[in-house]
Amino acid sequence: MKSKLIKITNSFFQYKRKGDDEMLDEALDLLEYRGGYVRIRDEKIKVSTKKDLIGFYLANVPYLILGEGEIHNDLPSKVLKAQDYAMKLISCSMEDLATLESYLVLEMGLRSLYTTWLGEKVIIKYKKTKIKVKGLDYRKLKLFIRRQGWSKYRVKVNGETFPFSQGMLLAWADRFVDGRASLALRLSLNVRNLLAHGEVEWNFHPTVSNVKTSSHLIWNLFNKLSNN
Repeated sequence: MKSKLIKITNSFFQYKRKGDDEMLDEALDLLEYRGGYVRIRDEKIKVSTKKDLIGFYLANVPYLILGEGEIHNDLPSKVLKAQDYAMKLISCSMEDLATLESYLVLEMGLRSLYTTWLGEKVIIKYKKTKIKVKGLDYRKLKLFIRRQGWSKYRVKVNGETFPFSQGMLLAWADRFVDGRASLALRLSLNVRNLLAHGEVEWNFHPTVSNVKTSSHLIWNLFNKLSNN
């Protein structure tokens, strides 16, 4: 079954890297189907068919790979909002939306992390143009660059190439994560993209444990940023 799950994952895993299959193979040892129930670690639910194992796995990627976490309330407001919505949607059994919102915790966490890294004054350089701008977050900075008509691949922000795409933002965040956390982030955001575009064929079953692990993962990123 593990080889099938890895094959399914690789069919959509846009951000796959060398070594991911080995880490995923190890993590999938914790996924179990028996007697109409699927289990990841301490989370166990009853399902209709064995195929629901796939949706259970994809809806709980951080929890599967990283284990237990905890809810943190000292995160940026956009992250807290997604976190709260995810918990409410799970309680209402709105499972596709709850999965999407759970992974939005990670996406907004990465964007907020970049905003914090930027600081209050942002130095933007494009060719011979160099300007200083205040009060920009990741979204506003992205819009600012687009409105200038600049080539997004040649813009430097605080001395570094601006991570214009989701993939580039994930690569930027590598400085704060190890291999397993990187895999959890990259795979989770790929699942989020599938859900956002309606390209899903599985029944998702997100858990509160996954929201806790996602919250803890983002909290760890901010902790590492503050200690750099």
